[in-house]
Amino acid sequence: MLQPPEIPGAVRAGWWCRHWRWAMPLAVLAVLLVVTALVWLALTHWSRWSRGSEPYQEAMRRARCSIELVAVLGEPIQDGFLPSGSMQRTAGGGGTSDFVVSLSGPRGTAELYLEARREKGLWDYPLLYAITGKGEAIDLTALDDAEAAQLCALQECREQGHCPLPGGRWGS
Repeated sequence: MLQPPEIPGAVRAGWWCRHWRWAMPLAVLAVLLVVTALVWLALTHWSRWSRGSEPYQEAMRRARCSIELVAVLGEPIQDGFLPSGSMQRTAGGGGTSDFVVSLSGPRGTAELYLEARREKGLWDYPLLYAITGKGEAIDLTALDDAEAAQLCALQECREQGHCPLPGGRWGS
């Protein structure tokens, strides 16, 4: 069928005017999805970066080697997805690190608080403790950080047969 000729001087409505009722919600949804994806990407990047840091790794090692904390939470002790806190490095090998990490185990949950300072390339942990779900504070600091980095109290206790083995069994 033939279309009638266009009227001279008449302006045809643009694409937006003809389709705005479905295009506007779709555009808003697309913007929200992009913003959500960017926030998720930033949080995932922060989580990976902070979890890979030396102070975080040492704090988790000490938490998993703590006889008291393993007794309260059970094994395995898992860390939460997103630690909160900050980490700053300065020129000359210095820096600070402050984190709060959610911990969980088969028997309960806890919050791990970490404050670390780096001087001349070495980390010191003046504040490192966990507060269990029952409000009990468990100190994870050691008098000598260099010595604490080499020892795992839980492993030594198991080797001597004084602590439960993984799965709840007692050593001989």
